[in-house]
Amino acid sequence: MFGAFFEEHYARRKLTRHLFHELLETISRAVNMIEYKDTNHSARVALNSLRLAREVGIDDQQVLAQVYFAGLLHDVGEVGVPDNLIYKKGKLSEEEFQLLTTHTAIGQQIVSQVPVLETAANLVLWHHERWDGTGYPEGLTMTEAPMLAQIVSLCDAFDNIRRGGLFSIPENWENELHRFASIQFNPLLVPPLIELTQAGRMDDIAPAPEDDAVILALESEESVMVRLREDYVGTIVNFLLTLLEAKHMDSAVHSKRVARLCEKVGERMNLSELELQTLVIAGNLHDIGKVGIPNSILDKPGLLDDWEYRVVQKHPEQAATILKPLRGFGDVAETVRYHHER
Repeated sequence: MFGAFFEEHYARRKLTRHLFHELLETISRAVNMIEYKDTNHSARVALNSLRLAREVGIDDQQVLAQVYFAGLLHDVGEVGVPDNLIYKKGKLSEEEFQLLTTHTAIGQQIVSQVPVLETAANLVLWHHERWDGTGYPEGLTMTEAPMLAQIVSLCDAFDNIRRGGLFSIPENWENELHRFASIQFNPLLVPPLIELTQAGRMDDIAPAPEDDAVILALESEESVMVRLREDYVGTIVNFLLTLLEAKHMDSAVHSKRVARLCEKVGERMNLSELELQTLVIAGNLHDIGKVGIPNSILDKPGLLDDWEYRVVQKHPEQAATILKPLRGFGDVAETVRYHHER
């Protein structure tokens, strides 16, 4: 779909290596922008999941990479949940809880836009399943849910207990893990998690060298990279648009409409195929920075107050920040950064 753009900005410049590295950094920036609580929570869950999986005997680098990405993106679907539920303190009503549970399916839909992360997308869907079958969205028992999903589920809960989540009990975290073993968690995973923590091998937010090797394992697999290169630019555009759709459908619809108008205007101007594709990409992504703006502001029916207006004004720069790691997207990033200049 964006062949001329990829050929000019990646193939001719010999930038077709390390595509996964820049894609990972772009995804991480987008996730950090929408993370409502601790911005390091997802990074810790990702590394803790990776290290626990390795500790219990999983040594396939490709599989470990999927576990890492599932941990990094496990809560990305929260972008589609109303802000007031994410921020709410205290017990949710039944209706509110049911709405919150949709974040796993939304997350799966977003992650599945990256064609080489199908396994990670399914782990995102299942990371709130419980050992006793009372989890969501499918009510799987942990003998039915994959071991990899059990690992991400445990590491997510572990970080919330230790680091200030809704049910945080940091001083009694070991007792809490034992208490919920065979109820919420796989009882065979709890002891190695505790041992790793006591040994000081958990809770990092920056990968160690051995972690980096796993994280980039997908990039070393030629069959994976062939799939990624087939429509790399389209993958990025689809991922970010799906993220924006989950956050604010009106903004996503508007962005797609702007992209179509850009294409028509560009055709009237007899622009080259490369210039047209650059315009279409920028049109689709010009409002991606709005993933970091609360829905209470985006959906406000009346005039914004001064503070709200200043928050909205940040979205072009936030969009450019998300796109910055993409080495071939320099022109696109500059276009979205300045699209509200007059």
